[in-house]
Amino acid sequence: MTRPISLLFPGQGSQATGMLTQDLISTYKDIIDEASNLTKIDFISLINNDPENCLNKTSFTQPALLLTSYLYFLKFKSIVNINPTYMAGHSLGEYSALVASDSIDFFDALELVHKRGLLMESAPKGLMAAIMGLELSNLKDICSSVQTQLESIVSCANLNSHSQTVIAGSELAVNRVCSIAKESGAKRAIVLNVSVASHCELMNEPASLFSDYLDKTNITIPSTNVIHNYSAETSRNESEIKKNLVNQLTSSVKWFETMDEIKKNDSIVIECGPGKVLQGLAKSNGISDILSITTDDFESKLKDFYE
Repeated sequence: MTRPISLLFPGQGSQATGMLTQDLISTYKDIIDEASNLTKIDFISLINNDPENCLNKTSFTQPALLLTSYLYFLKFKSIVNINPTYMAGHSLGEYSALVASDSIDFFDALELVHKRGLLMESAPKGLMAAIMGLELSNLKDICSSVQTQLESIVSCANLNSHSQTVIAGSELAVNRVCSIAKESGAKRAIVLNVSVASHCELMNEPASLFSDYLDKTNITIPSTNVIHNYSAETSRNESEIKKNLVNQLTSSVKWFETMDEIKKNDSIVIECGPGKVLQGLAKSNGISDILSITTDDFESKLKDFYE
């Protein structure tokens, strides 16, 4: 019996110079060229050479990752004749999932995430930090207490697993939470190298502006179930999908709840995009059958599950 497949699409942090492989370039050159013309970004130069050190800048990272993940999805479709049961994307990756599920046209999504990145860059400066080994309820209490004491924004941004949570907010508040978290038993508290503080109230104004822009974008019901970051649930309503995308900017990414939903399905999980971040998070959430579309032996490993 054929096992179901779930596709996961990575978000910011998975980008890397050279992630647009020669195989992808030669196979999908027309799509890359059209994407470059649309956004006025030379994606091949940006991704494989990064001459102006822009790849880690949010307004460039987001369209570059969407493009690369979409091309890997096209590669997946060319070698796997199985429709995924679920799709999900971490933060920005939710847009890749919606494109792959025919909910948003790829080129519309490309313009959308480019605008999203520009708006996020306009938000007040802040930090994000990964907290390992502290109960979520404890960390939420610390964030709430620090936010009240300092009158400065900080909250849980990425609920990655039961042992790893990323916080986001103002520099002062994030650093204070890191200190208290370590005093409270956290194994590690690491400030992340990111250019914006996502999924917190620092994004309130960008979210409001993005909502107006999103309203003009055509979004339809996905052909495959997409689990949303904001709700950790699927949606069959176009307006609800748009609300989820707006709320995602200011609210927590409920990733371990997403993984719990996928585990119920007992599916083979495939990371469809560059890097191995989501493979690691899937393992930490108790999922064992995980593959990456980027590995040379992907096809043979996938076949092993069906023999």
